[in-house]
Amino acid sequence: MHSKKWRTFDRLTEKCYDNLIASEKDGSCWQQAFELLKEIIREERQENPSSMSELELVDDATDYEHDVQGWLEDCLDEMDMRKDYETLLRMCDDLLKMFGWPEYSGSDIKFLKVSALGELGRNREAVEYCRKWIQKEPENVVASTAGVYAFIRTKEYEEAEKLAAGFILNPTECTEENELMFTAASKLYEAMGRKKEKQQTDRAIKEYGERLEAELADFDMDDEDEYSFGDWDDDDLPF
Repeated sequence: MHSKKWRTFDRLTEKCYDNLIASEKDGSCWQQAFELLKEIIREERQENPSSMSELELVDDATDYEHDVQGWLEDCLDEMDMRKDYETLLRMCDDLLKMFGWPEYSGSDIKFLKVSALGELGRNREAVEYCRKWIQKEPENVVASTAGVYAFIRTKEYEEAEKLAAGFILNPTECTEENELMFTAASKLYEAMGRKKEKQQTDRAIKEYGERLEAELADFDMDDEDEYSFGDWDDDDLPF
């Protein structure tokens, strides 16, 4: 293991989070850490070609000392928040090339890539990327949702609606499995000027959110009941 470079990576990532807290305009530390990570992995593979073949194996190989996967998620989010779409796109492409991605994995990175392409005005490229992705993973709601957003940008509303219909079987029932698509459908109906469908979709999203909040509240109550002092014997009390 390249311990010296990993220590440098740790210092850079610490600086990144200090930078995040301070909301500094200079985000170069994120890019520096990203490039160093690429260099470390490249050198590891020169010694062992099968090393760190998938992203999740990087943390496994380093005994979770550096939280690489967690930092990368934050890094991509930061580029997105900074609206640095050129850098975001490059990072997504680098990650997709650097690692092997079993089916459905890497969906978040691919979604960000499509979003970055759209923000850069490369709409036709985004559509073609989504077409290939959906063809490979037709049951992946993230792929189809990215496709909906891409088709909205090119005003191919009929294609977008077909994708949405594949995951929204009941327009009044938003669930954990299709919430992402419901949100995209709301944007689609807004773009199409279909107020009635948008209102119905937004209402379903709101009702799902309310159900989720109620479930979380019930869970919190159950958790409190489990540790209620009234259920403890005197011998169990810590005082």
